[in-house]
Amino acid sequence: MTNQPDPLDNLPAGNGAPREGLPPAPEQVEFDFPLVSERSREDLEAYGLNMVEDYHDFKKELLSWLATYGKHPEKGQGLAESTLQSTHYKLEIVFRWLWEDEDAYTTAFTPDHADRFIRLLNRSDGMADSSVLHYGKAVQRLFKYQNHIHGTDYDWEPKPELSQATGDERDYLRRTAFKPLYQAALEYNSVKSYHSDMSAEERDRLKTHVSQRLGVPKSEVGPEHFEQANSWKEPSMIAVTLDTGLRPIEVGRATTDWVNLENNELNIPKDESTKNEAHWNCSIKKRTSRVLERWLEERATYDKYNGRDELWLTKQGSKYSSKSCNYLLSRLVDEGDLPIPDHKEITWYSIRHGVATYWANHIGPHHAKEQLRHKSVTTTMKYLHSDAETRNDAAEQIW
Repeated sequence: MTNQPDPLDNLPAGNGAPREGLPPAPEQVEFDFPLVSERSREDLEAYGLNMVEDYHDFKKELLSWLATYGKHPEKGQGLAESTLQSTHYKLEIVFRWLWEDEDAYTTAFTPDHADRFIRLLNRSDGMADSSVLHYGKAVQRLFKYQNHIHGTDYDWEPKPELSQATGDERDYLRRTAFKPLYQAALEYNSVKSYHSDMSAEERDRLKTHVSQRLGVPKSEVGPEHFEQANSWKEPSMIAVTLDTGLRPIEVGRATTDWVNLENNELNIPKDESTKNEAHWNCSIKKRTSRVLERWLEERATYDKYNGRDELWLTKQGSKYSSKSCNYLLSRLVDEGDLPIPDHKEITWYSIRHGVATYWANHIGPHHAKEQLRHKSVTTTMKYLHSDAETRNDAAEQIW
């Protein structure tokens, strides 16, 4: 781990009482990597040897919690080993920056620190958008630990200055990840029924989770809040994008008028057809139609959609953009069980690229052109040369 490049080399120069209903303290976990990297140890020794031991104890508690509860605290699910080690490496860099920023040893990392750190990464030459998001996710895991163990209430999201890259400039999402991605979207805002058979401890953890999500006092959380905590917004967004390869700007422009449940289509008007000059009728699965129908019924219950025709709005009530789409995808990849190597730079365009690859290779370039809304079939043809699955099948069958 100590041989990995440190992005800080290219950069310009809370305490509280634990909350009620916390999961039990995690058991000590054995790690097969050093909890304090050599680079961090060197920096800490400048402040004193006691700091090295204190930071070691802090990292052991933090990583033990992440290994036990880091993925879903309310469900008692921890991070996968590869994700845990990647998070550890990134947090080493985060804390080395913190000590330099504060000119002192500390483990108190706040959202203000996080905003400054992300801004520095954005200004760093050669720092990819997806890499900034990965650091943002590591910081969010740190805040999740602090909120649950130390009683802080940090609700922070990274603000990377994302570019709207084309599919060719990123890794594309393989077909094997399509169903796991939709499954992750289903689970993203899903909570058990209040009346499900569960232990008192699990119910208490879920009430804490629902209370934090809806901003309702925990003492008032009841069956209706458990039901309200479930949403079909993210599943509908992912399902439609897996069917039609929506661009981020199209996610933001989509309106309820686009939805044609009767014919299982997404009808994109000429005026809203990005990079094209025609009206597009894109096929969607019957399953997607059912999900969209559920979302439209749910959508009608939210005040923020009153008088607006956008199909989907962010939590803040704004239209989706490349940044907010990529942020949602990073959360789904982070929390889901997707067959994606940690080093892959997956963005929303990666879904579009993967959908285009499947349609071009398995359905045909002319159908793919219509479904993906390409202006010319020449654009579609390039996806005929990037499907490893098709090449592997051909290699197996050639002799």
